[in-house]
Amino acid sequence: MQTTETTLKSENSSPYILEVHDLKKHFLIRKEWKIVKEQPGETKEQAEKKEQPEREVPADVSASENNSEEASAEEIPAEQTSEQPSEEEKEGEKRGGKVKLVYRKTYVKAVDGVSFNVPYGETLGIVGESGCGKSTMGRSILRLHEITAGKILFKGLDITKLKGAEMRKLRPKMQIVFQDPYSSLPPRLPVGEIIGEAVKIHKIVPKSEYKDYIIDIMRKCGLQDFYFDRYPHEFSGGQRQRICIARALALGPEFIVCDEPVSALDVSIQAQIVNLLKELQRDLNLTYMFISHDLSVVKHISDRVGVMYLGKFVEMGDKNAIFNSPMHPYTLALLSAVPVADPHYEVKRIILQGDIPSPANPPKGCKFHTRCAHCMDICKEVEPKFIDYGNGHLCACHLYPQEER
Repeated sequence: MQTTETTLKSENSSPYILEVHDLKKHFLIRKEWKIVKEQPGETKEQAEKKEQPEREVPADVSASENNSEEASAEEIPAEQTSEQPSEEEKEGEKRGGKVKLVYRKTYVKAVDGVSFNVPYGETLGIVGESGCGKSTMGRSILRLHEITAGKILFKGLDITKLKGAEMRKLRPKMQIVFQDPYSSLPPRLPVGEIIGEAVKIHKIVPKSEYKDYIIDIMRKCGLQDFYFDRYPHEFSGGQRQRICIARALALGPEFIVCDEPVSALDVSIQAQIVNLLKELQRDLNLTYMFISHDLSVVKHISDRVGVMYLGKFVEMGDKNAIFNSPMHPYTLALLSAVPVADPHYEVKRIILQGDIPSPANPPKGCKFHTRCAHCMDICKEVEPKFIDYGNGHLCACHLYPQEER
């Protein structure tokens, strides 16, 4: 039987280290029973839509799941309900209608059909509002979440089909740096064990070379040798994030998801961490997916930028094209919110009207049309295609031709 490593080498003819095709991740947030009344000549779907109440996301749903899927209804067979029709059913039939009991499931579309490629050695920046699905997408790519649909190719290998031991062999090559350096480190382990725990599990180096290997990784990340026996509470936020980066690097990865690694740090420390990531990328030939809210940081570190809104990409392209010639109205609004250091420079701020649509009931057509100043009738009915308008600059908007070039 062919091993995972052999398969990676044999299938690695693609110029992309990562290929994602129509990735979807849905979270089930509610199950409920509902009585649906059908009138003569009315289909079940029309009845369900008419009777369907406005849904709200429960308070216990996390921010990373704040996007939605329409509720699905399943008719319950008669043998699972009461054998005799209820009084309400009888009354409904007398009026010429029919009453049915349906079992309704409500989902959150955290990621709703995204497709993109990441070449070797590139940094792909991902930006968007809180709750748009950035972090969920990153974790789904690493199989930390089981995906609902789609395909993920890592170095030509479809990892969505890997199970158990096969996936564990691949784990060292795909790592993540989490957002919060305070909660992502176990408080009862010293730094040396935090960085080296996975090194022991995956048997990266012999036991005799273990400590020297960990200290070498620490030095590359700007950590002193004597930090080896210290605990996380003894470090500042920037130092803790360096420990998180060292933990990811210790396994010798080729692809790293940086999930807002600088958002919890001071501005001066952010610059140090971003520069460290760029140095490590140059020295170790790493590929990054860099998720952030800070557009200035994304511009500094990224080669390409993808803009997400409610679980889908609305624009993607080279960072210079995105920042100098944005196409989508949402991208324009995000860029207008970036502060400028010059007090005499007047920025024409684009204020988006309205609130983000209910994550449990997203709008039909273009998901951004409820807040877009350029909204047309077609935007309310037809979802725009994500089309390349030249030089790899993709956009999903009805303001531009919808024919494939």
